[in-house]
Amino acid sequence: MTEAQPQSDDTRQRILQAAAEIMAERGYTRATTKLIAETAGVNEVTLFRHFGSKRKLLSEMINQHSALPGLTNLIESQLTGDYRQDLIRLATVFFEAITERKEALRLMLCEARELPEVREVVVQIPDQLREVMMCYFQRQIEADVIKGMHPELMAQAFLGMFFSYGIAREMLASQIVPDVPQEALITQFVDIFIGGTLKE
Repeated sequence: MTEAQPQSDDTRQRILQAAAEIMAERGYTRATTKLIAETAGVNEVTLFRHFGSKRKLLSEMINQHSALPGLTNLIESQLTGDYRQDLIRLATVFFEAITERKEALRLMLCEARELPEVREVVVQIPDQLREVMMCYFQRQIEADVIKGMHPELMAQAFLGMFFSYGIAREMLASQIVPDVPQEALITQFVDIFIGGTLKE
């Protein structure tokens, strides 16, 4: 690796961090590439050299802030084979991504509906998350651990429990959301899910 590569990676990360901050504060439309570059301490030419366009910058920022890398890594290398414990681990990664990255999530939800450019990017993340979890559930079905349900619907149901709770608590400050510690919340949701999926 050349000496320039670490510096290039650092510049790229500074731009991504600046984009996350500015877009969370101002939204996609008002977050100009000039402002993002200034916040990152670079010029616009550098920003475009790294990302090519504002849309590609958004795409990489959202991918970096999603739970997808963590879930994929967990499924590929860190699961134990214990269905309940593995679901707790998967749920923890996903739920922490929602609560820790609520600014990026707010951007996705608020602007995707109105801006096709944003919608085309952000819709890829839930699709990819569902695909990762669907493959996990498919393997559990084939191993005769869980019932032979539709694996994509199982993935949607599993992710949906934590997503809806996170949205209500983190973004809407909903008073109807029980104030339950994270560990208890995750284990109870997982146990509810297991009750409907585990093969007797």
